[in-house]
Amino acid sequence: MRFARVTGYVVARNNGLELTVTLDDGRRVETIRAGRVVHLGRAEQRDDLPWQADQYTQETIGNELALLGWEAVAVEPAAAAVAGAGVSAAYLVRKTGGPA
Repeated sequence: MRFARVTGYVVARNNGLELTVTLDDGRRVETIRAGRVVHLGRAEQRDDLPWQADQYTQETIGNELALLGWEAVAVEPAAAAVAGAGVSAAYLVRKTGGPA
C-alpha cells in the first residue's frame, strides 16, 4: 500500500485561475493537473481562492487520481493563504495493490 499527500494551488490571472495539483509520496512530487481553469461557484466564492483550490483538488482526486487507483482517506486543514493565491487542504490518499 502506498500513501501520498495531494495539494492544490491556484493563482488569480486575467479573469481566470492557474491551477496546479500535486501528489507528494515522500520520494518525489508529481504534478497531476496543471492549467487554466474558470472560477467555480457563486459570485461571493469567486474571490475565495483557497475554496477554489480545494474544489479543484477534490475534483482531481475524484477523477484523475481515482482512475489510477488512489482514494482519499484523510484531510488536513489548508495552509495560510497568500494574497492573489489559494492553497487547498492537504488530502492524504492511498493506493492499494498494483505497482509501487
